[in-house]
Amino acid sequence: MSKNLFVDYMEKMCSYPLWIKQTIFLNLSNDLTKYLSNEFLDVQEGDLFHVYKPQLSEHGQNELFTKESGFDELIYTFMNCCTKNMSLIEIAIDNNLTMEEVAKAFTFCKKSKFFSNEVPNLISAIAGFIAGKYRTGEYFIRAGKMTIEQLDEVLNKQQEINASGKHVFIAELMVQMGFVREVDVKSIIFMKEEAGKRFSLNPEEMPNIALEKEEFDIRVENTRLKEENEIMRQKLDAILTYIKDHKIEEK
Repeated sequence: MSKNLFVDYMEKMCSYPLWIKQTIFLNLSNDLTKYLSNEFLDVQEGDLFHVYKPQLSEHGQNELFTKESGFDELIYTFMNCCTKNMSLIEIAIDNNLTMEEVAKAFTFCKKSKFFSNEVPNLISAIAGFIAGKYRTGEYFIRAGKMTIEQLDEVLNKQQEINASGKHVFIAELMVQMGFVREVDVKSIIFMKEEAGKRFSLNPEEMPNIALEKEEFDIRVENTRLKEENEIMRQKLDAILTYIKDHKIEEK
C-alpha cells in the first residue's frame, strides 16, 4: 500500500468539487457546534490530539528493534507507526483501533520516554483523559485551564457539602464556582465517549491486531489504577447525566 487509508481518504475528499466541500463543511460545522465549545472547534492543528505525530527517541527505537521488555504487541505496532511519521488518527484508522486504544498506547510510550519530541501540555492532557489516566480536575489543570489552588478550593467545598449530608460531583462544583465552563466539561466528556468508538475506512479489511481491551489494560496498568478508572467512569456518567438533565430543565 503506497499510502495509508486516511491520507488517501482525505486526498479524495479534497478533490471534490467546491460546492460539495462547502455543503460538507456546513453540515459538519452545524453538527460539531452541538457538542463542542468554540475552544475545541477553533483549536490549532498543533494542539489537536488526533493529528499529532509522535517521534520515537533512541530509547524507543531500541525497544522497538529488540522488543526486550516484551510489551503487548499493540505497543510495538504503535511505535512502528511512529517511525513512519504517521499521525495518531492515521495510526488508529490503519490499524482499526479506537482513539481510546491509541491514547493508551500514547500515554504508555510517553511515560516510558519512548518519544523524542516534547509533547505539548494540551496534547498530553487530552491523551491522559481519553486513556482514563486523568480525572476531570487533573485534566483541566494539566491543560492549563485551572490551577491546583482552585482545585483545592473545589475539594474543600466538596468536603463541606458532603459533611452536611449532601453529595456533589467535582466537575459540577468547578462549574458552579466559575473555574471552568459547563460547555468545556461537556466537550471533554463527549470527546472521551467518542474516543471509544471504532471507525473503519475499509470495512472488509480485518484488523491488524486482535486484542481484548482487558488484556491490554492488565499489561500497562496496575490494579490500583484500574480501580480508580472504574470510579472515574462512574462519576463521568453521573456528571453527563446531570448536565443533560440540567439542560432539559433550562429549556
